Amino acid sequence: MLLLKDDDVQKILTMPMTLEVLEETQREIIRGNAATMGRIDVYLPCERPESYYRWALMTGGTKRDGFVVARILSDVVSWPGTKGEQRENKHCIQPGTYCGLLFMFSAADGMPAALINDGYLQHMRVAAGAGLGVKYLARGGSHVVGMIGSGGMARTYLEAFSAVRKITKVKVYSPNGANARQYAKEMSEKFRTEVEPVGSAREAVKGVDIISCCTSSIDPVFKTSWLEPGMHVTDVTWDETEPGFAHAVDVAIKMGESTPHLENPPPGAFYAAHGFLGYVAGNESEKSIIPRRPPREEILEMPSLADLIGGKVKGRTSERQTTWFLNLGVMGVQFGAVCTAVYHAAKEKGIGREIPTEWFTQSIRD
Repeated sequence: MLLLKDDDVQKILTMPMTLEVLEETQREIIRGNAATMGRIDVYLPCERPESYYRWALMTGGTKRDGFVVARILSDVVSWPGTKGEQRENKHCIQPGTYCGLLFMFSAADGMPAALINDGYLQHMRVAAGAGLGVKYLARGGSHVVGMIGSGGMARTYLEAFSAVRKITKVKVYSPNGANARQYAKEMSEKFRTEVEPVGSAREAVKGVDIISCCTSSIDPVFKTSWLEPGMHVTDVTWDETEPGFAHAVDVAIKMGESTPHLENPPPGAFYAAHGFLGYVAGNESEKSIIPRRPPREEILEMPSLADLIGGKVKGRTSERQTTWFLNLGVMGVQFGAVCTAVYHAAKEKGIGREIPTEWFTQSIRD
């Protein structure tokens, strides 16, 4: 069994590689050769003030790859801020440390094949999804990006956009001005393009072709009234746009289904942060700190990227149309695809550490 840490994955995974495998995965979905499960969260009260422990699972695979990957997240989460301006903070052990694991299993023999840190791979996967949205929905002449947020996702998002469009200018906003300035310095050097820090989200999106919301906010950061003809909008979760946004744009496409949708969730379960189904332990006072985000009907009705690529629905048909790509859904099968590509490349290049497979097998039937 192969153990791959984040620095191992960084030696292998490129943005063109990620874009390619995710696009082919969409075709596997169209062929009916993909199986994927939406994200489900489990919440337990913890002793840290105004926080909850959250364990998350998403899983999937394709016939082409022959592997199933289960992604597991283990976080202490909190939601500071007042209503309308809340964000999500998360960590493991202490701020700045995280636990995200990708367990990879072979469909050929049922054996575990790899255990991979999810940090770098996750950023590349999410960004490549947004990149596919730009490829299929943004105007061909899109050159200017308005970036709301200046963290890790904002970095890989720009890398993905630059792989599918010629980006000549970026305007970036962050509530932390120093972070925006650091982002501008790093990205202008990396992509040899103009990156300008600005003083507000409104200023960041004026006159741009592509709007990218890459924040930890669980409340809208982009106002529908800011839409201009021809704009393409993308995000990390649907929290970042206002209710009704799917009906405000001319074309709205989502990556796919993101969590099971139940009309009547079981006792103790509700749709929590980012709209994921959560099974929650605790008394009512404890549960009250968890944001509740029931699915927006407009999002449930949105067609998927597979529908667009497969020709079931139309995308942009004019330069003046506005488009929205909700970069959320079919996460499990995406992890399966990217992990498969990384696994084969790592084996070929001799990267990673082999650990005994027998540590993970047993002689007692379960």
